[in-house]
Amino acid sequence: MARGGLRPEQPAQGAVDQRLARKQAAGAQTTMKQQQLQWLTKLLASMPAGWRLRLADALTWLLLRLPNRRQRRARENIRRCLQPPPEAAAALLRAHLQHRADSLLELGITWHWSLPRLLALITEVHGWEHLQQAASAGHGVIVAVPHFGNWELASLYLGQQLAPTGLLYKPPGNAALEAWLSSYRGRAGTQVLPANRRGIAGFIRLLQRRGYGGILPDQTPPPRAGRLAPLFGQPANTMTLLVRLQQKTAAQVVFAGCRRLPDRRHFALHVLPAPPALYASDQLQALTAMNQGIEAIAKLAPAQYQWSYHRYRQLLSEPSD
Repeated sequence: MARGGLRPEQPAQGAVDQRLARKQAAGAQTTMKQQQLQWLTKLLASMPAGWRLRLADALTWLLLRLPNRRQRRARENIRRCLQPPPEAAAALLRAHLQHRADSLLELGITWHWSLPRLLALITEVHGWEHLQQAASAGHGVIVAVPHFGNWELASLYLGQQLAPTGLLYKPPGNAALEAWLSSYRGRAGTQVLPANRRGIAGFIRLLQRRGYGGILPDQTPPPRAGRLAPLFGQPANTMTLLVRLQQKTAAQVVFAGCRRLPDRRHFALHVLPAPPALYASDQLQALTAMNQGIEAIAKLAPAQYQWSYHRYRQLLSEPSD
């Protein structure tokens, strides 16, 4: 009871109703956006490949000419990391934006094509023996798949070829969208695990059972989960999770990437061994080696690395997202 025998003031029913109405409206708006996204991606999935490529050409033209943060960030990262001459830098930026446009318009086929039809787009496989050698060591295998080429396609291919497999991912923050993404990412039998305490525990159990665990090694880590380590000669905000998982489970590590071929319709899967120093007990040494593995994948086709990713926050002059 409040002083004087009065009850504490309760929120007016009208205010409660307004908050509930706003919450319901936001939920309805999110559902509508998801329905629109599904409709759009289904349309892209049904589009002939030639039409999709012409649409990507038009999108590339727009990305080159309309001011946008991703273009500026990609240009600056290319300049800082690769230091190409001006003409080569301009050509690389254009090729990068072309790849980004192709990737964006491929979301439809990635999400809606049948698994056999989709995986038939991978017409070359290189370095599979490195994965077999890693598995023969008698421990689990961490497959590091950087943001290169079509990394979703790489994960699906690995999930179909290997068992048991798991994929550690950063949840999008929307339960309905997360369920949708998890359903298509798990089509090949992969266990989809969110990068939280429960998901990481499941990932560790998978590796302890000598399974295969996929992880994106170049995601920007949350506060206190990263450390600066050199990437392309520049100090980059680097996740420590992969190295900590390897040290806890004694897993072997390989790097994988799905490179777009010159026809822009098909792909080559590449598997590369991890640099030996990734297994060092010193964390900074191991993180540096992990970034070298990312560089090795990116150098397969530099235009296909996600240069707009914000790994150099402390170096860029623009505000962070």
